[in-house]
This record gives sequence, C-alpha cells and structure tokens, in this order.
Amino acid sequence: MRSNNKVSIIIPVFNSQNFLEKSLNSVLNQTYTDIEVFCINDGSTDDSLNILESFADQINIIDQKNQGLASALNAGIDSVTGKWFKWFSPDDIMYPENIENLVKEIKTQPDNTIIYSNWDIIDEKGKKLRSFSESNYNDLDIFNFNIRLLDGQQINVNTTLIPSSIFSTGLRMNTLIDPILVDYDFFLRAGLLHQVKFHLLEKSLIQFRVHEGQLSHKKITESLKNLEKTRDDILSNFDEKTKNNYLKNLKIFRKKKSFSKKLLESGLKLSTALLPNSTTDRMLVFYLNKMRKTR
Repeated sequence: MRSNNKVSIIIPVFNSQNFLEKSLNSVLNQTYTDIEVFCINDGSTDDSLNILESFADQINIIDQKNQGLASALNAGIDSVTGKWFKWFSPDDIMYPENIENLVKEIKTQPDNTIIYSNWDIIDEKGKKLRSFSESNYNDLDIFNFNIRLLDGQQINVNTTLIPSSIFSTGLRMNTLIDPILVDYDFFLRAGLLHQVKFHLLEKSLIQFRVHEGQLSHKKITESLKNLEKTRDDILSNFDEKTKNNYLKNLKIFRKKKSFSKKLLESGLKLSTALLPNSTTDRMLVFYLNKMRKTR
C-alpha cells in the first residue's frame, strides 16, 4: 500500500565513491522527513558499498551484480512504498527544501503529473558554476508538450518528482544501448504512451555536478543521434494516422523556430562533433541554456 505522503528516493550507485557520502547526506537532511531511500549498488568495484553500509540505519540497500542503470532503477521501483518516486544521482546534491517544495507543488497538480525544476551546476569541488533554467511549458496541453519532447526537450531527471501510481500502468525503465537516454526514453513513453503531464517549478532545487568520467558527458555526439532513434521507436507504437499527426506537428514546430534558435542548435551539433570533450561539456551547457531561454 502506498503511503499518503511518503516520497521514495531511488539512488542507482555504480563506482560512485567520490561524491556518494555528500549526496546521501543532502538527501537525508531534507526539511521534508516522510521519505524512504533505496540505494541500488549495481556491482560497484570501488568503495561505494562500504559507504552505503555506513548509512545502513537510514537507507535501504539493494546489492546486485552489475546489470546496468535501467535494471538498478527497476529494482528500486519494485520496492518503493511512497506515493511519489524520485530518481537521484549519487554525484549530485539536494538543497534542504527540495522535497518539501516538490511535494507542495505536486499536490496542486492532477495525479498524473511529473514535476521538474531548475537546477544549479557545480564542479568537482562543489563550486557553483552557473544556474540552468528549464523551458516553462506549463501553459501547454499534453499533446503540444509532447511535441517539445519529440523535438528533444530534455528534463533533468534528478529534479523530478514522479507519482508512483504511473508504474501501475506498466511503465518501467528500458534497457538501452545508450544508457544516457534512459530518462529521455522514459519521459517520452510517459508523455506519449501514457498521457502523463509535465509541470515546471521555477526554482533551483539541486546542484548538478559536472566532473570527469561522468556518463552523461561522454559520447555526446552519439547520444544526440540516438535521440532520433529513441523518438522513432516510440512513435512506432502508434497507428499511421496518429504517428503522422505527431510528425506533421513536429515539422511545423521546428519550421516556426526563430532563426536565432536554429543557429544555436546548429552550433550545438557542430561543437559536439568537432571539439574535444572538455570543451564540449562547456559548450553543451552554454547552448542548451541559451536554447531554453529563446524557446
């Protein structure tokens, strides 16, 4: 049975020893106290499991052989008892009022709503580099928000609060060749196949850490290409009429974009194709932030 107000936080862990303790402390020191925390150790070979065990009186630990990100998340999803679910990275930091703000906001929305927020970017030492503002599409209906998702609208999954009830519809995390896209694939299926609504809370509620070796900052060019394949795979679930309606409206949306936004998108593709990884990371943040502000 789901608790009326509990938030279940799932943290997939794989060789995360460098930032894990700080991340866990930020999760456990929330002003909102009706939480449960599941940490899934996905075959770590560093000191991650020992760190988790030092928090054993405050968290639930699931230890499994390495099976990948989607498997770790699904193991957590199958165990949660909260009304809401939160996926969080062991690299990142929650501000103390993160959960409190998200719960307050989600209670004002329909039951099938995923809440997400803005976020701050920090470096390996925890120094704030800049803030990241998501596009505010709160005034759009589900269909038109889905067009933005199909266009590649990215939501930082670490900022989200997700109603656990949507998992009763059969939604799970898909195992993909490109694990970077697990969250994007999930959001697309939630929006297009399950008519889930998305709502932005315009506050920065987490610190997203950028560091060497980070999965989400590797093979950026390849992942951008895989976005299109993920989109096409999900659209294949529809009949031809519905699929063509989405594609027609996506084409119209892209055609109506301002010249400045088209230029930014071209710059993003060019920079990720030609520049070294260290520069690409900085350019990626620059272009995505600019594109959201010129939506």
